[in-house]
Amino acid sequence: MITRKVIESLYKKYNKVPPSPDCLDIPLLFESASENHNITIDIDGPVDSLVIGSIEPDSPFHCIPLERIHAIVPFEEWVAIVLHSSIIFLNRKSPKVSVHIRMEPPSIMDRMKSVFKK
Repeated sequence: MITRKVIESLYKKYNKVPPSPDCLDIPLLFESASENHNITIDIDGPVDSLVIGSIEPDSPFHCIPLERIHAIVPFEEWVAIVLHSSIIFLNRKSPKVSVHIRMEPPSIMDRMKSVFKK
């Protein structure tokens, strides 16, 4: 089961992009999620991108530059694509997709501004 603690640990463990997109476990995506999610790698564009066909084309998560992906992590029922501020979960058995977007806590300056506005 993927809990809030698991999600936070993914962000902490994979807080930087790997030295090269070749270090990503891209074959894992094709082994376990490609059939349900129509996953392709677009190498014809200005940058190499991961295209997830089960996500609507107008979504920002439909086409992701490989250089922005921090990690690809397998779970029992899901495969996680970890980015800087979001994680895309692709179900292995169905075309279900779930996206977690990390909300940054307010900075000290933001908190000070909100105090002085009151």
